[in-house]
Amino acid sequence: MKLTLTVLAVLLMSATVANALPSYWGLKGLNRVVDAQPIETNQYSVGLFTYLGISHDDRTAVLDDVSFTAEDTEYDATGHVSFGYGINEMVEMAGRVSYWWNGYRRDLGNADRDAGTGDWESDDQLNEAVFALKLAFNPTDDGQFWHGFMPSVGFSVSSGDNDYVTMYDRGTDGIWHCGDPMFEMRRAMLGTGKLNFGGDLLVSYNSDFGLGVHVNAGYHRYSQLFEFTDHRRDTNGVVTATDDVDLTVDDNVIRVAAGLEYETSVATPFVELEYNKYLDRDEEAGDGERYDDTALLNGGFRFTSPYGIALDLTGSMALTTFDPEWSDLGHGIYQSGTTPTDDERAQRSPFPGGYPAEFGVGINFIFSSVLLEDPTHGTLSGIVTDSETGEVLTAEVSFPASSILPQTTIDGFYSVELLAGSVPMSVDADGYLPFAETVVIVAGEDQALDVVLVPVPDNGILTGAVTNAETDELIAGATVSVANLPEGIEETTTTNADGVYSITLPEGNWTVKVEAADYLNVVKVQIMTPEQTTIFDVEMRPALVEGQVLSFNNIYFESGSAQIKPESFGILDQVAQTLIDNAGVRVRIAGHTDSDGSASYNQGLSERRANSVLEYLIRKGVAGNTLTTIGYGEESPVVPNTSAGNKAQNRRIEFTVLGVAIR
Repeated sequence: MKLTLTVLAVLLMSATVANALPSYWGLKGLNRVVDAQPIETNQYSVGLFTYLGISHDDRTAVLDDVSFTAEDTEYDATGHVSFGYGINEMVEMAGRVSYWWNGYRRDLGNADRDAGTGDWESDDQLNEAVFALKLAFNPTDDGQFWHGFMPSVGFSVSSGDNDYVTMYDRGTDGIWHCGDPMFEMRRAMLGTGKLNFGGDLLVSYNSDFGLGVHVNAGYHRYSQLFEFTDHRRDTNGVVTATDDVDLTVDDNVIRVAAGLEYETSVATPFVELEYNKYLDRDEEAGDGERYDDTALLNGGFRFTSPYGIALDLTGSMALTTFDPEWSDLGHGIYQSGTTPTDDERAQRSPFPGGYPAEFGVGINFIFSSVLLEDPTHGTLSGIVTDSETGEVLTAEVSFPASSILPQTTIDGFYSVELLAGSVPMSVDADGYLPFAETVVIVAGEDQALDVVLVPVPDNGILTGAVTNAETDELIAGATVSVANLPEGIEETTTTNADGVYSITLPEGNWTVKVEAADYLNVVKVQIMTPEQTTIFDVEMRPALVEGQVLSFNNIYFESGSAQIKPESFGILDQVAQTLIDNAGVRVRIAGHTDSDGSASYNQGLSERRANSVLEYLIRKGVAGNTLTTIGYGEESPVVPNTSAGNKAQNRRIEFTVLGVAIR
């Protein structure tokens, strides 16, 4: 109890006025809840709101008349870019554009299911634009109690060709068939529909000690268009009947949302509750179960700075339970042998905007002009001295990332005014090792940073021979360089006619780079000892050339899948390093299969495997714009597919050099 009171007292003492930061509507607020108080006149805010929802589904799948439980996972990622602007003390305008990604990952623990489909289905698009207006007033004139009204309108900005996630993999996974919409997902639709509009009443209390309470309540109308062909199948998955569906579903929704925040000088914790009641969903399953509302709990922390930047970290959970039978657009009724009416399909259509994920996390990046405060600069000063004698030094103090000109110390002293934030700093003096550090400048504060420079240590000699790693031939004219050496020490040398080089280096660890025409660069860190000679012989490998083909049949994948096996990582890591060393080289990745299976299946498999290799190389640091892929399926065997050994040779990945960078 004592600890609780102490913490509360600290929060109260550190509280400040409420932040004028946007919700994902673009209007001032939390995340889902809008603050009735508008942003100040001529002030503006910009926000990037990102969210990832995760839901676990235990479904019953049936393959070849065998039932089993599939523990699948749904993902839905959302990105909102919003903008808000204060027109005057009573009116605020805002807009946002949304990007959605809906994904479904299957549990492939069942062997038949694993053999019949991939583990991922997904779709994404830039899908919606929303415009909103806030009309607000302060009835008590105290700046704390606010009432407001928020009209809004939204419409789809997508082409409409991919309004829902569709199963694109071959065959069936025991739940969906190839080409079927996956309406039983929580958010099978990419968007809230073709058109929506509505209005919310807003009430807020923003105290002068940091507490904010907000309530929104309003009406929204959504219109969704569903066009697809429903398939009725027998136990073997054969289509026995079809029904072309062209259905417009209008939903009238009551939305209620409430939020609570408490702002301190460190962070603003907040919590939100949003509830939506779908007035047109009036069917009932006979057991009291209905599918007509959603509730979501959201919360997090908002961190601000005096430089206009804010960051939100959020988490959420659904408070209502999702039932996929009420989101299948009547497919279950149709599969049972009855053709559902348009009303029955409408009652079972996905909600506009989808059903809340079980759990979710989000991160938001926000800029608000209201957060900008004076002063914006701070002062940094100090003395530069010798580490051995303590004498003050004449040195050059510079700040590379700023527009501040370098300055020379006077009697070892420097002083400079810098823009607040993290600022790289360097100090150089003849005969001393350079000093570099990033300092954090606090606006309105004077900071001291004394710098102690270390004299350049005695030098050693690095020498060795440079040879061709494949032929042992000596390489003349190779360039050996070491960056960031103290002033007065030569950084570059070349090998002589015998392929031998020699360079003087100070004590310490130095990165040595060896370059030669038509060879890959060699980079290595060498430890130098003063007044000693260190031998460093270098073997260089020839660079890649245009038209060169590298073929690997020891890059292995999971059976019937594009998932790379771990035993292939080593060879792919070598390929990645080679491509990184050959910066700018353009390479085509080709997938090949044996003749087992149909030609169309092998073609698709080869393409997916080539794409898996491309993604792996990009994760290892290879530039994506230098890579392309192609699949040849079974068309180009290197040997006849007449034995298991020959087929293994034909299952391969080839890398063809399309072009090389100008050296």
